[in-house]
Amino acid sequence: MKRFFFLLLALISAGLFVRVAYLVLASPPDPAFNAPNHEAIVDHLNHLFRQAAYSITWAIQLGYLAWLGLKWRAEKQMDGRRKN
Repeated sequence: MKRFFFLLLALISAGLFVRVAYLVLASPPDPAFNAPNHEAIVDHLNHLFRQAAYSITWAIQLGYLAWLGLKWRAEKQMDGRRKN
């Protein structure tokens, strides 16, 4: 059960990385300075990149948590084998 939880965390982390790639690659290009609705487009871009920043932060943190959990589980199993 614990292993499933840690693998689920790793999959969520990978999904967040995919979301970041989508947000960055699918965002529209920077508009010209004199383009109509320049401020609205720039605000939208800022919002997309803020979402990408939060997503990458969560992806790194959840990935690290999953890695620590899997390492902890492996150490616990090795410790049980040494006692026997």
